[in-house]
Amino acid sequence: MKMELHDWRRIHEYCMNKPCVYETRPFGVDPICYRVAGKIFAQLTPKENWFKITLKTNPNAADFYRRMYPGVVLRGYHCPPVQQPYWNTIDLDQFEEDLLWKMLDEAYEEVIKKLPKRDRERLPLIEQYHFVKTDGKDKAFVTLCECLAQQLDKSVGKKKEQYAQYNSLEAIYDVILVYKEEEAIGCAAYKAFEEETAELKCVFLDKKYRSRGIARELLRRVEADARIAGYRFMVLETGHALQETIELYTKVGYKIISNDEPYRETPQSICMRKKL
Repeated sequence: MKMELHDWRRIHEYCMNKPCVYETRPFGVDPICYRVAGKIFAQLTPKENWFKITLKTNPNAADFYRRMYPGVVLRGYHCPPVQQPYWNTIDLDQFEEDLLWKMLDEAYEEVIKKLPKRDRERLPLIEQYHFVKTDGKDKAFVTLCECLAQQLDKSVGKKKEQYAQYNSLEAIYDVILVYKEEEAIGCAAYKAFEEETAELKCVFLDKKYRSRGIARELLRRVEADARIAGYRFMVLETGHALQETIELYTKVGYKIISNDEPYRETPQSICMRKKL
């Protein structure tokens, strides 16, 4: 059976139902990109005159599908030449549904097997948790923020009072929670900072769940959500006393910048920035 444009939602669900997959839109409204452990395996463009999907592959499989379906399966159309042997673009208006599911499975597995060993081994663990988009009024989020405040009490003591004005939950509208079964164990949020810049806020993970890759996965997802919302950069504020936190942010691509407003007069602060 041939695919039709309205089938794009089924393709979306098929991708999102794979273990540890999340949606990103790094190039704008489309294509919709599906990632696992930060790596893209599928890029879907559900447009009236351009209903196509680009899938990760390997040179041998890519050549096979191109020979079998000339004019329908082509080299990754938006990929640089050096990457084209590893991507196929499929004209979905002319493609069989059953074969698409097979190729999606292959694309996902192709990315999985190329992941660093540590990331690959962590995937079954990450799969035990689920991530939920919510807002700043969510009771579970408010509770986790209280836990974060208690943690900061121990780390920075009274100094945290200087930052209370910057940490109001009233300005928080976009939140990602991570659950272990029915228990909310972590959170991350962002809010508008400048026209193209969001500010990362309220990052917390229950201590007993740390060092499992969950915090990194949580950051990936909140960053992806901010990029979908149209932001191109993420900034954050942390403190000199929070060395473990600074190390995490550095590992995921944040770089220290000068303390601009509103943190210019708070020398204990460290500000960081990342391009999304």
